[in-house]
Amino acid sequence: MIEFQGRVLSTSPFSVDVPKGYGPALQSLALKHGVVTVRVSEVRKRRTTGERSQSHHLNGHVQTIAMETGNDFEAVKSVVKLRAIAMGYPFKTYRGITVPKSEADCTTKECALLIDAVHQLAAEEGIVLVEYDDD
Repeated sequence: MIEFQGRVLSTSPFSVDVPKGYGPALQSLALKHGVVTVRVSEVRKRRTTGERSQSHHLNGHVQTIAMETGNDFEAVKSVVKLRAIAMGYPFKTYRGITVPKSEADCTTKECALLIDAVHQLAAEEGIVLVEYDDD
């Protein structure tokens, strides 16, 4: 599979600027199979990771709630994700069971929903969350 972000040059006929180095691989794939699948989607900004990132923010709060309530980290995170679904967080269902989208595949907007949900849960539990520990 080849995946890249390309700038749309024209919509009629549809034309996309292929990043440097992808041309030969695309030609080889097209020649080998004759038919290929093309998926077009909007560019989505992935959640941030690392120090002071969305991921760090979310997981730090989940850890705080887990420690304060005596619950397992993964259990608290699951509750946060399920609560975020009511706010618009994406999910799938399998055999009637709601399965929230993996955090690893979140966009910045989706991760913001998880952060809102963890803030709400902490407020309901009466837990004070520390946003940054700059001591």
